[in-house]
Amino acid sequence: MTTLMPNWNVLGQDHITTPLARSLAQGRLSHAYIIVGQQLSGKTTLALDIARALNCSGGDPPCGRCSPCQRITRGLHADVQVVTVTPDPETKRMRTVIAIDQVREMEQRAALGPYEGKTLVFIIDPAEKLHPAAANALLKTLEEPPSNVTLLLLTGQEQGLLPTIRSRCQRLELRPLSQEAIAQALAQRGSVAPEDAALLARLSGGKLGWALAAAKDPKVLESRQEHLEGLLEVLDNGLERRFHVAQEMAGQFSRNRAVVMETLALWLSWWRDLLLAKEGASSLIANSDWRQSQEERAARYTTEQAAAMNRDLLATMDRLEANVNARLALDALMLATPRN
Repeated sequence: MTTLMPNWNVLGQDHITTPLARSLAQGRLSHAYIIVGQQLSGKTTLALDIARALNCSGGDPPCGRCSPCQRITRGLHADVQVVTVTPDPETKRMRTVIAIDQVREMEQRAALGPYEGKTLVFIIDPAEKLHPAAANALLKTLEEPPSNVTLLLLTGQEQGLLPTIRSRCQRLELRPLSQEAIAQALAQRGSVAPEDAALLARLSGGKLGWALAAAKDPKVLESRQEHLEGLLEVLDNGLERRFHVAQEMAGQFSRNRAVVMETLALWLSWWRDLLLAKEGASSLIANSDWRQSQEERAARYTTEQAAAMNRDLLATMDRLEANVNARLALDALMLATPRN
């Protein structure tokens, strides 16, 4: 059964929070953790829970009620700092990596220790975006950590971290939540109607953060609708239109990788659902609100074509993550996509 640890905001991760609470009580928390999980799976929530626990002045950390806990929750605590991708200070253009100057600045701050709390906490997110030079610089801090300093490296792509960094951190992996747990949490936290909670839980892929965001912001589901309609446009048109879509996506990828990766992940879920529909397992499909459309289209494609599209989409996402030419990768995907 999925439970919420007393005073911890992260849901359903007892395999993490129970040992952490025990280590905290014994004063044996590690100086560095890698928090692994999908986007919107709760990595930031867990990191803030740890930061609150380390700086809590209440009797049962993280109490969530004391001044340090409240200040961390509101992003006002001087000893909890986030290191992430930022604009270049000279060109003002958004970087694609966490640069070495950011790590050096972090190291200088770490040497000073905490200002207002017990522990200085750095949250590096996303850690796989560390530039190689920045990652190597970070090793010094990991090898000789200052007292009262804790590093939390958040990542959805653990393989993107140097093995030497991984070996010097304790690993915490967030598990996907069950649909039942997410639906229950939506009803409790978001006051969502049961039928809407059930749909969001099915679509969430086990990520409570996504479900809560979708319940709060209608644009999340509107964006999903647009992405799926974009897939149908690709399927219903010839190569000229498909290559135009590939060109648009490649341009968007250069500006915002996350949007394109989200689009491809949603297309992948559609093709997986189509495969389930062809195999007579429609009750298991994720995009249940699109079931009728998928069942209508299931007859147009063979099982082999649906399975191949699953493989091609995964391969395209891997290529984009590996920084191959986005236009070539997306053109190849359009060529591989079967026609009606």
